[in-house]
Amino acid sequence: MNFPDTRTHRKVTIMPLVSPITLEPVSTPRICECLARWTRLTRQAQAAQRGGRRELALASYIRALWTAETLMEGSALAQRPDDCLAALVVSHHNLSDQYRALGQFNEAVDHLCQPHALLLRLAGDQAVALEIRQATWRHLRQTRAECLAWLRQYGSEPAIEAVLHVPAPIAHGIGSCCFH
Repeated sequence: MNFPDTRTHRKVTIMPLVSPITLEPVSTPRICECLARWTRLTRQAQAAQRGGRRELALASYIRALWTAETLMEGSALAQRPDDCLAALVVSHHNLSDQYRALGQFNEAVDHLCQPHALLLRLAGDQAVALEIRQATWRHLRQTRAECLAWLRQYGSEPAIEAVLHVPAPIAHGIGSCCFH
């Protein structure tokens, strides 16, 4: 899915979702190991950021995102949906904040749009387990709030407006957890 940015004629590319149904199971210790690694990388990035080492912080945040993306593969997402989705969303939002601090606003916007679009796709995919879709709706509230906060702070942003206007899927079997 691509969202045009009319100011610079670029497209925000949303990475494809790998279906958790088709991949090999990941053991619970491996999931815990990945989550622990994600936490270490995130804390390392935060420490670098506090110390004014912005490039080291950026590199650590990128590695944390890569680790979070591995949690979206295999059975990790099915076993610990809230933790896996939280790692992914937090990683993207940390990168957005870091890029914003570096004055790289296009990249900052990308990292707000990508998790929101991914969560929308997950929420609407009836092949995804109910527990994952429920967790997805909880995290969608956060990604939406971050996108709206950007608009309040910086004004109109075509890519963010586009991702916010993607229709939310119907929450079959989820209950009343819509965020509109």
